[in-house]
Amino acid sequence: MHNSSDPELLFVSKEPDINYLRDTYRETQSDLGEWIDRRQRDYDVRNCIWAGKSNDFKKHSADSQTGEVFPWDGASDQEIRMVDNQVNKCVAMSLNAIRQAHLVATPVESNDIARANVISMFVRWLVNSKMDDFYEQVELGLNHFFEKGMMVHYVYYEQQDLKQQQSIKLDEIAMALPQIAEAIGDGSMDEELSAAMAEQFDVSKTKARAMLKELRKEGETTVPVLRRVVSRPRIKALAPDEDVFWPNYTIDPQEAPYVFHVLNMTPEQLRAKIHTENWDEEFVEKAIESANVGENDVYTHNLSLQDEILRDDDETIRIVYCYQRLLDEDDVPGIYCTVFCNEVADLYAKHTLMDYGHGGYPFIVSTYEKTSKRLYSSRSIPEVGEPFQQVTKVEYDASIDRQSLSTIPPIEHPLGRSPSKWGPGVRIPYRTPGEIRFADTPRYDAGSVEVRRLVQEMFDRYMGNNAPGVDPVESQIKQQHFINKVLHHMKYVMDQVYSLYQQYGPNEEYFRVTGVQDMQKYAKGRAGERFDFYMQYDVATQDPEQMLERVKTIGQISSTMDKNGVVDTEQLLSLAIGQIMPGAAEKIILPKETATQKAVEEERQTIAELAAGVPPNVRENDAHEMKLQVFQDWLQQPDIQQKAQQDPAMQERIKTYMQQRQMQIQQKQNATIGRLGAAPTQFGQTSSAA
Repeated sequence: MHNSSDPELLFVSKEPDINYLRDTYRETQSDLGEWIDRRQRDYDVRNCIWAGKSNDFKKHSADSQTGEVFPWDGASDQEIRMVDNQVNKCVAMSLNAIRQAHLVATPVESNDIARANVISMFVRWLVNSKMDDFYEQVELGLNHFFEKGMMVHYVYYEQQDLKQQQSIKLDEIAMALPQIAEAIGDGSMDEELSAAMAEQFDVSKTKARAMLKELRKEGETTVPVLRRVVSRPRIKALAPDEDVFWPNYTIDPQEAPYVFHVLNMTPEQLRAKIHTENWDEEFVEKAIESANVGENDVYTHNLSLQDEILRDDDETIRIVYCYQRLLDEDDVPGIYCTVFCNEVADLYAKHTLMDYGHGGYPFIVSTYEKTSKRLYSSRSIPEVGEPFQQVTKVEYDASIDRQSLSTIPPIEHPLGRSPSKWGPGVRIPYRTPGEIRFADTPRYDAGSVEVRRLVQEMFDRYMGNNAPGVDPVESQIKQQHFINKVLHHMKYVMDQVYSLYQQYGPNEEYFRVTGVQDMQKYAKGRAGERFDFYMQYDVATQDPEQMLERVKTIGQISSTMDKNGVVDTEQLLSLAIGQIMPGAAEKIILPKETATQKAVEEERQTIAELAAGVPPNVRENDAHEMKLQVFQDWLQQPDIQQKAQQDPAMQERIKTYMQQRQMQIQQKQNATIGRLGAAPTQFGQTSSAA
């Protein structure tokens, strides 16, 4: 085993030692052999795979490795998907928490709250609108988290350029470069121009000459132009036992001396890398040839079934990306990436310093549990849940076998005189009475049912499920614990996503916020601007009744104690509606600015109708305080006061309107504090003053 003191793993060199990296890769996989074996066991437990399993869920001697089965051939051998159900439940709960979590950006070096709010909204839009498979990769990572005990997400920036034909005209060239246009017209510099065009547009000289002829003859031609068609951050879930490997002694993955990321590529994909990423052509051809080597020439781990299948395909090559934290000649640390193939000696695809601005490995890693400081010490749900599942299976199979014996008991008969046939309606030759009879059937055992119930209760309590016999408080604490671990993982994912966008994304981007009509503008801040992200989710939100009670309590407290108006009632309303109908709040609640403008416009319409002689009609659920203020501002106008004094009918309408508004305000307050409303005695005073 290599360790971090090896010079090859400390200092960068111009030419990497590929054979050394190949050996390190093999030894790393070998050192992790026991841990990988456990992950294979996890897969088998979750998917109910065992030796001798048949398709009819019965035990058969022909399928057994020993040739014998217990208690008899054809006995029950059922699948009990206790672990699988638990993993699926945890994945669904975690994914729901991520979708509904409150994402907040916090400035690291400033206190620009407005900027932080824009960043929060923008990142949410970025994830939901531009990162198409974000939640698919999150779901896959969560399955690894609960099944394998580890979740790994690779965070990178995807850029794709596409060649498109663009028309250029000789007239346009003449306006910008008259001398060049003249040379094209008279053909005096065709050789020089064709060479320049071939280099500029990445075409052959023959194609460039044809383009010149078109310009000269037709006055127009088309040229291939590279256009950026994809520019976005992406994440990819990696299987910790197949796709990515750290040294077995790793404590902090970001501080590890190296990490291996393994990808399977087709020959076409490899050859494309020669042009898109400047991979060494000789290496590519050798790697493609390696796909045809014999089984004895390929290093395989005992659990590399997937690898063997891929190698036998002759169409897929296993490529290894080795990321190393190395020092240059000035002792400046950096992340260097070396691409090689385990079956190709001496050669490599590329060796380069990564330019990611965050300066870390592009991998976010979290473990299901933290029972020691080592990364590879975590257990998983299948590992801790297997005993519960196995006991349940034994009892379940026994119950089915017992029922089978009760339905068709064994038949006792004299030696050598067994009935030829057995079944409904079958005629059996007459024997001496009592010679042929059914054996005693096993009696019903209620204890087996009780055992299964107790085991399920123990499993639910251990996992923190909401189930009978489980303390709700204990259940909520355990669920919140795992949700917090998942959200902590996603916080670092968001950190790298935003960092990459800041580095490679466009300087400006327009995005849409739910409930806001106009597009919002996001602009990159100053160089080095940093934000920390965190995500919040309360598992109690899974219980709408509990959350509504919380909202009611907050409303009552704020109505009686919030003297300075520090409680955001709009947010409180949004929270309450969200508990009744998740997702509805964003659709039916207007932004504060929009709601204010809407209320003002409605009140102006009411004023116009009242002035025209229309009797007032105040609705029960309305922005009474805001509209009353608008109405009072209108009454303060001298011409309105003069008109009201001269028009008794208008005075009455104003009085009635004010009474209705103030009555609604008082009833709202009374309802909040649990008292019956009564009309205030001063209702008429306002109208009199008016």
